Amino acid sequence: MVNILIGLLIPLLGTMIGAAFVFFMKRDMPERLQKALLGFASGVMVAASV
Repeated sequence: MVNILIGLLIPLLGTMIGAAFVFFMKRDMPERLQKALLGFASGVMVAASV
């Protein structure tokens, strides 16, 4: 049971931290970094759907 919770919490925390970073630092990030992060997220979603 503990292993399942840890397995669920690690991706959840990673997603929350990544989303918070983009949400709060949106104005301070260079446009090129925003595009790179968007491309990475798109690639991850395409890989997850396949």
